[in-house]
Amino acid sequence: MNLEFIELELVWPSKLGIFDLKDYILSELKKYGEPLRWAITSVTTHSEKKIQLISLEVVLIINQDKGKGINSELS
Repeated sequence: MNLEFIELELVWPSKLGIFDLKDYILSELKKYGEPLRWAITSVTTHSEKKIQLISLEVVLIINQDKGKGINSELS
């Protein structure tokens, strides 16, 4: 197992309330590995696109046996 630091942005779906945000973020992060620590660093509103972007800094536990991780996603 390895630790991997990533920064990423997620689109905050307009139908998703603030109380459901944590579950949404965790479900998205699990696509890359097991989240160990994460933080929201900013929320940006793009009024012309009518979306909000959530910037995150994340430390993931990557299981090498499964070939999961951000590097394999970007390849």
